[in-house]
Amino acid sequence: VRAVVRLRPLLPNEIARGEEPCCEVQDTNTILVRMGAAKQWRQYAFDACLPNDRSQRQAFQESGVTNLLDSAVDGYAGTVLAYGQTGSGKTHTILGRLNQVADASNSTEDVKRDDGLVMRSAKRLFKRINAEGVPSDTTYTVSASFTEIYNAPGAVNECICDLLNPEAGNLQVRYNQKHGFFVSDLKEVPCHSAADVRAVLEVGVQNRRVSATAMNRESSRSHALLTLRIDSERTAAAGEADAVPGTLRRYGKITFVDLAGSERLKESLSEGNARKETQAINKSLFTLGKVISQLAEGKKERHVPYRDSKLTQLLQESFGGGALCLMVTCISPAATYAEESINSLNYAQKAMNIRNRPVVRLDEQQQLVFDLKHENAVLRRELEAYRLRYGMLSPRSGGVAAIDLRPAGACPEMDASARPVCQLADRIDDGEDHPAGAAIEPETLGVDAPCMSADVIGEAA
Repeated sequence: VRAVVRLRPLLPNEIARGEEPCCEVQDTNTILVRMGAAKQWRQYAFDACLPNDRSQRQAFQESGVTNLLDSAVDGYAGTVLAYGQTGSGKTHTILGRLNQVADASNSTEDVKRDDGLVMRSAKRLFKRINAEGVPSDTTYTVSASFTEIYNAPGAVNECICDLLNPEAGNLQVRYNQKHGFFVSDLKEVPCHSAADVRAVLEVGVQNRRVSATAMNRESSRSHALLTLRIDSERTAAAGEADAVPGTLRRYGKITFVDLAGSERLKESLSEGNARKETQAINKSLFTLGKVISQLAEGKKERHVPYRDSKLTQLLQESFGGGALCLMVTCISPAATYAEESINSLNYAQKAMNIRNRPVVRLDEQQQLVFDLKHENAVLRRELEAYRLRYGMLSPRSGGVAAIDLRPAGACPEMDASARPVCQLADRIDDGEDHPAGAAIEPETLGVDAPCMSADVIGEAA
């Protein structure tokens, strides 16, 4: 998991009340935070640190989102997640500011100055898949979905709403062995250009739950997940490596997650339903923090509480699963929020210790061929190791190979210690029953050698 920190500038109301900055980006990978009355500085290191003078375009270029996007085109799953305190700039970073006027300095009508990572990624995506260098036998299909996780009044558990189809009501999280956790009955809209993605984004943002608090006048009261699915099809030629003749299908995707911000009740001054919303948001973020902490420790035997929250269920693939993940931690420079900023940075550092196992999402038949080829390569390496240790295969009468364990320059007569191995190979070749994978002990061979599987000796025979 890669971690990037973005520091926003002081807001006008913070400057008006005399706030002093307590955070300073020292270089491209280091940030300093001043904490406590003693004004001691704490140093943190990340994959990238973006100071408060970085524009939206620079944040997109320096954060590493482009690498995840290129991987998604190649068939991987990727996640870009914005984490931090409420009012720290998460929504501005991920979604940007909508309903803007196009930048007059740019001839491309889709480019706007305050676009977030979503729209800039969409523009780069369609530019790549429509480029002249794309093979003519490869076709791409892009679709988008937009959902939110929120706490409805009176509801015990989190609710899931399809922002593109709010009338669908509370959707359910399902699980299967093939896809893991997913939202059932979620609407997906085909997208043929960046303008289509913008339309999806604007519709979803209009339906998202937002309210004003003492800390943020447009505070997001839900976790939003926008997913771009990138399916590709390519015609494979006969004999192509790791492929079956026919159509090769890959299913990449990239998910942009705008988390609701953590906040303290004494600072947000929330009352009534807003108070319950704040408690529910903090609870789900606390569960996410527990998942990150346990995965960062690297103890596989410990239970990871993915099922304690719908948010962590849907992010299981991103933390400890088979997806690439980029965590963008947004922090406020105001000294009043120094403790919250440090908590966010601590979680980001823990997330950097998580090791995912990214895999290409292939068609089922292609995945089976890939797995079999991998297993065959492993067995060949195992057999080669035994050949190097105990001897090479030499021809035998009838065209069947026997194991020659004689070292170079040895007597033509077979050594007594090697004879049992060849005798055992003869017995296997003659059809004697040895179950697949059965271990053959050194006592059976009559030599001081490690256990060899019947499969390996059988293949050699």
